[in-house]
Parts: sequence; C-alpha cells; structure tokens
Amino acid sequence: MEKPYVCLSGEAASELVIKKSRFLCRLVPVETERQAAEVLGAVRKEHYNARHNCFAMILGPARNFEKSSDDGEPQGTAGVPMLEVLRKSGLTNILAVVTRYFGGTLLGAGGLVRAYGGAVSAALRTAKREMHIPAVSLRFRIDYADYGKLQSVAAEYGAKVEADFGEKVEACAVFRQSDYPAVAKKITEAFLGADVYEKDGECCLTEPVTQQQPTE
Repeated sequence: MEKPYVCLSGEAASELVIKKSRFLCRLVPVETERQAAEVLGAVRKEHYNARHNCFAMILGPARNFEKSSDDGEPQGTAGVPMLEVLRKSGLTNILAVVTRYFGGTLLGAGGLVRAYGGAVSAALRTAKREMHIPAVSLRFRIDYADYGKLQSVAAEYGAKVEADFGEKVEACAVFRQSDYPAVAKKITEAFLGADVYEKDGECCLTEPVTQQQPTE
C-alpha cells in the first residue's frame, strides 16, 4: 500500500547573484521524466543565451527515481548539490532547473556547489506544498431508501459523495486507501452483504501542507 507523499502545489522560483553571475532557479511539479524533459526544453529555449541550464529531479511516490545534470559545469558542482537539497526537502515529483548567466568571474568548485544548492534552497523557502494521499474510488448503485446508509459510512471516513438520482441512486465516493478494508467491512454490514458497489480505480486526495519542510 502506497504511503502519503508530499509534492509542490505549484511552481516556485528564486534568483541569486554571486560575483555578477545570475543563478535563476525554477521548481516545477512533474510526474514523469517526459514531463520534466518538456519543461527543461522550454527553459533552455527561453534562456538560450545562458551559459548553463543545470537540473535535478526526484520522481515517484517512493522517491525512487533521481536524475541530475551539471550541463557543462565541472562534474559534481551543480546537479548533485541541487539533488541533495531536493532529497532533504522530502518532496517528490519535482524538477529543479537552475539557469546560470556567467558574470565573468570563476567561482571555484566550492562556490558553484553553494550557488546551485543555494538557489534551490531559496526557491524551496517560498514553495507551497501539498500532501498526496493514495485513495480508492468506489461506485455505488443503490435504492433511494439506502442512500442514508452510504452517507453515514462516507461521513465516518471523511469522504464526499457525488450522486445522480435516476431510477436508482448512482453515486461515487473516494476513500483513503488505508481506510478501504474498514470501509468495505462497514458497507457489507450496512447493506447486509448486498453487492452495491465496485472499485472505480485508484487516485489521490490532496491536502495542503502548512508546515514547511527543511531545505538545508
């Protein structure tokens, strides 16, 4: 069973100027490597005259996919520091791109590590987050007289019911995946074992995260 995971609820950005070099960070929520590639392509097109467009990403509910690039900077001075900041943030399904406009002064390996990591940290400080909670959607077909039973079960587990009232009540309710075994038992008891629902697929519920995660 998948555990809840935290993502960006929207894009975030930052800009650092260090010895006349500009470091522009953009954080973007993405779910696949293909989406990340499209965003990266758009950034490179927008900043076609920049010296470097370095990136780092973490994908998947279990945060098990990582990728980064120094894009011409000395090895290990850009993508890896950016990725390390993302790891510490606790976020997933996130792409960080840092565009560098060279200011004419070499920063050295240590300076680059601090600049690229610092740009991502600065953007994360303004980023809004949301919790993604694995859920299951259930579709019901019940008599009007039984609609109250469904509402009662849904209310107990904090689920909203959407219903169409025709010859019978056709309704949909989304429950947390972790609650599903208990929900299934409750429904069986409430409807005396009648076959009144079917799984309509898996999805995610989202809740805002108010407490900011550490970025450094």
